[in-house]
Amino acid sequence: MSTAAASRWGSTGSRTGSGEAGILYLALLFSIVLIGIATAVAAPVWRTLVQREKEAELLFRLNEFDRAISAYQAVHKRFPQKLEDLLEDKTQLATRRYLRRIYPDPMTGKADWVLEYQVDRAGVASGIKDVRSRSTDVGFKRIRGKGERYRDW
Repeated sequence: MSTAAASRWGSTGSRTGSGEAGILYLALLFSIVLIGIATAVAAPVWRTLVQREKEAELLFRLNEFDRAISAYQAVHKRFPQKLEDLLEDKTQLATRRYLRRIYPDPMTGKADWVLEYQVDRAGVASGIKDVRSRSTDVGFKRIRGKGERYRDW
C-alpha cells in the first residue's frame, strides 16, 4: 500500500474522511430537532395540566373554608370575625378546630384571600361569610352560577 493510500485509510483499513461521520452528525442533528419539536408540543399540554390541578386545589380549599365557616356559624350562631377564629376555638370547654391551617391560595401562592363580610342594615360587618381568590385570571372550568374568573368562584 502506498503512503497516499495509507493516509486515506486508517491503520485498521477503514476510511477516516468518509461520509460515515457526516451521516452520524445528521442523525444526531435530526434527533435533537425531534426532541425540540416534542418539547414544544408538550409544553402547552403540561401548562394546561398544571392549571387544571391548581383549579381543582382551589375548589377544594374554597370548599374547606365554606365548610369551616358553616360549622363555626352552627355552633356560635354568628360568623367568624377573622380566619384565625377557625383554627382554634377556645370558647368551649374543649378546644375545637374547624380548619387545620389557613391554606394558601393555589393561584397566587399566598394566603391573601379576599374576605367577604356579612354586613347588617346599619353597615356594620358582623363576620366573614365567604372567602375568594385574589387571582383575576380566567379559569378553564365553568361553574354554574359563578363567573369565569377565579375571584368569582
